[in-house]
Amino acid sequence: MSENNEKKWTLGRRDFLKGVGALGIGMGMMPVLSLFGLEGRAEEAQQEAEKAADAVIQSKFDLNMTANEEVKNSDKLMAELLNESEVTSDVTLPDGTVIPAIYVRMRNRINRLGKGIGSIPNANSWQMIMYLWSEEDAENYMKMPLHKLFTVANYAEATGYDEEKCSEILEDQAHRNLIWRVRRGGLTFFSVMPYINGFWEFGELQRAYAGDMAAVAEFDSQGISGVDPGGETGFDTTFPLFRTYPISADVCEDGKLLPWQDWRALIKRNKTITVSPCQCRTMWEALGVPYPEGQPMRTCLSLGEMAEYFIENGIGDQITPDEAIEIVEDIISKGMVVESICAKNADIICCCHCESCGNLMGWRGCNGEGAAAQFFSAYTLQYDKDKCVKCGLCANICPMHSITMDGEGGTCVMDKACVRCGQCVKVCPVGARILTPTPDYPELPEDYLDCNIYFAKDRLRRGQIVDFTDSTLEA
Repeated sequence: MSENNEKKWTLGRRDFLKGVGALGIGMGMMPVLSLFGLEGRAEEAQQEAEKAADAVIQSKFDLNMTANEEVKNSDKLMAELLNESEVTSDVTLPDGTVIPAIYVRMRNRINRLGKGIGSIPNANSWQMIMYLWSEEDAENYMKMPLHKLFTVANYAEATGYDEEKCSEILEDQAHRNLIWRVRRGGLTFFSVMPYINGFWEFGELQRAYAGDMAAVAEFDSQGISGVDPGGETGFDTTFPLFRTYPISADVCEDGKLLPWQDWRALIKRNKTITVSPCQCRTMWEALGVPYPEGQPMRTCLSLGEMAEYFIENGIGDQITPDEAIEIVEDIISKGMVVESICAKNADIICCCHCESCGNLMGWRGCNGEGAAAQFFSAYTLQYDKDKCVKCGLCANICPMHSITMDGEGGTCVMDKACVRCGQCVKVCPVGARILTPTPDYPELPEDYLDCNIYFAKDRLRRGQIVDFTDSTLEA
């Protein structure tokens, strides 16, 4: 095992024991052992617990590496993903409300896109779908292919409608931010898109740009989510929905960034860029939920074809690459995290904090538990406690509140919610912290469409996609 790997697993073992008390025998059990006259076995028990913790952490790592290879290359998974259950009966809720079968089918389909919405619904899980799509809209939506770009002519072939009607249907749903639209070389392509990152963000922005925060609040209050079988935290997949970037090259070992890990280069690769209000902070504002003062609102960037969609739909303001870089540099100066959708050629960049960002709030809320832990970042945070002067600057700036000063002799302790952004490295006065490449970091999906296919296949492989086909929903 390399030195970096050894440091990584040592940190993981400590945090695992702290968080869950492997086998019920961690440091917290030492007084109990003494009460039973077993204090002589305390050290041996601790060693056994550490070995058990190591095995669990290693198995999660191995599962992710295996899953990454299988998901990328499996035609069988793709075929299963496209094999939707045919639902013909309505669903009756416990209060007697009837959900038409077309919406039941449609919810199953949306759950097969990207990170999904949870296979096991509750009584509110159809609200947003019925709020956004009429039954006729839903019938037309269900005739669109999954996980691919398609043209008006493709849709006409699938439906038997004439191309004029098909164009009207597709442009209408794209204009309402219900499906994605791309214009390439004189042709227009469409694609169904996930709930997140997709029609929730875009639908909220549509209402926010209209200046109607009451409409934003009404929209955001619609239910859609359910639960995935075996999905304990929402992060039980190889990659998280959004991955983090180091804030700059100088917080990384040798002052170099890995390929696809330079947010400045990502911005500069794109000629068309928009900025929009942060969708999470927009939601909190509309719902009257406080978030930290001083966190900027105008921070979410769209790039390339996604930016063109934003411009045409009126949900983003076009800016230059230099202006986009200034926006990100400003959020870094305010102690925030740079994230993007989990792809090489990402087309959405978010500027986030664990007190206001849905993705990071979820990660903080589950204390970094989940299979996505290894690959939230392409970097590992190394900490040299012998260099540390215990100044606490790192704990003060950490956007995830992942650092405390309660280690041995007042040194730092990092928990598993750390996303390796490098904010703590920047402020350390003695160079006791540095980001190093994560060993065996897997190849990222290529783009927006590719990463949503990857997410869905990954969830399917883990048994987290099951179509709902019952005619009643239990209370």
